[in-house]
Amino acid sequence: MDQRALPEQDFSAFADGGRFSGPSRLRVTEAVTRLEVERLRVVRALERGQPVAARMLGRGGQEINRNIAREVPSWRTLDSVRPTGSVAQLAVTLPNNTFAMEAGLRMVSVWHRDGLSPEVRLVLSGEDPEVYFFGHAPVEMKIVDGVEVLLEGPTVRNQTTVIVVRDAACMAAARHYWDAVRATTYPCAEEVPLADGLTDRQRRVVALMLTCSSDEQIARRLDLSVRTVRTEVAVILDLLDAPTRFVAGVRLRERLSGTTA
Repeated sequence: MDQRALPEQDFSAFADGGRFSGPSRLRVTEAVTRLEVERLRVVRALERGQPVAARMLGRGGQEINRNIAREVPSWRTLDSVRPTGSVAQLAVTLPNNTFAMEAGLRMVSVWHRDGLSPEVRLVLSGEDPEVYFFGHAPVEMKIVDGVEVLLEGPTVRNQTTVIVVRDAACMAAARHYWDAVRATTYPCAEEVPLADGLTDRQRRVVALMLTCSSDEQIARRLDLSVRTVRTEVAVILDLLDAPTRFVAGVRLRERLSGTTA
């Protein structure tokens, strides 16, 4: 069975604060425990110089990101779990992801809904509903091509590391965690109810505006003309009674967080 297929779900179940049922959270928790046991076993083997099907990818944020960027072109599929993130990070990673997918990468990205700010959730709500999902996903992980998993490695000189693991038992635990997380997911695009008179495309424009994207960048991301984007921005400002782009973003963020102006 294709792991990437999303099972039929009733999204109305996520309308209230209890977005993820007790049983589904428990399954994820159990899967996290199993994955952590296997991860620690691999980490200890690496620390002791023992044979294990794993390698160090990098140490520290800059080195890790640089090395991942070097390897992405060789990836065919990516199942990604992210527990947190910022708008500033999304401004970099989302365009990079789009570029990789245009080059042929097939990706599913699940974000831990409860670990994100309303602003970040709003930005993700404007992304491709077949790629970006919210779910109960508390531990970061990337499964590449179904044969290796990127996980947190040992701390080296007070810096976080990432390891690439092919160990069979650890891979099985990673797939189990992915399946448990995937059973909780729903498209990020389902998160935000549309504002009165605001179309889905206009909402995506607002979401991209939050990442400080220019009209030209928004046009490329949405495959629109710059003129069309500028027209949509003008309509958005009018519909949201917002004098600036920033205020327009604030208005939709308030809707997402359930607050009022």
